[in-house]
Amino acid sequence: MTTDTPASQASAVLVPGQRPTPAVPPEGRGRTEVTDRVAVKIARHAAGEVAGVREVIERGGLRGTRPASATVRGDTVEIGLTVSVAYPMPLRVVAAAIRSHVASRIAALTGLQVSHVDITMAELTAPPAPTWGSSRGTFSRETFSRESLPEAPQETSRETARQAPPKPPPRTPPEVSP
Repeated sequence: MTTDTPASQASAVLVPGQRPTPAVPPEGRGRTEVTDRVAVKIARHAAGEVAGVREVIERGGLRGTRPASATVRGDTVEIGLTVSVAYPMPLRVVAAAIRSHVASRIAALTGLQVSHVDITMAELTAPPAPTWGSSRGTFSRETFSRESLPEAPQETSRETARQAPPKPPPRTPPEVSP
């Protein structure tokens, strides 16, 4: 035999203000540790969000570069990053932006204070040229429809197509004074 209960009593949803307060304060419920690996991932992601940073090198792929690293000691963390920067970005400005953004993201997400951020700028890269199917600047047929392209000349004669560029004027030898 089943009994029907009203929908209002079947599953009551409580918002945070209606929930009973726990008997133990948050500090007494346990300990949360942030490992070096988590701090590195947050720092790499945060550095990649900075304008001008092309890539944050994870494992020291270039000769003489160190991989991204973090050392958590108590409530502080030290960060080491190797980055590739877009040319012609000002390196000091990019480095300052990386330090500031990484420190604020680490503090916001983990509660740790960043003691310092070491940055190795291992590479300057030119902006990529847009190509078909590349991850940056992907083009489609709609991007270059026939209506958007300029009109090509309809008639060209063979004589105008074969004309050579004009020859430069002949050089005259410099005058020698007696």
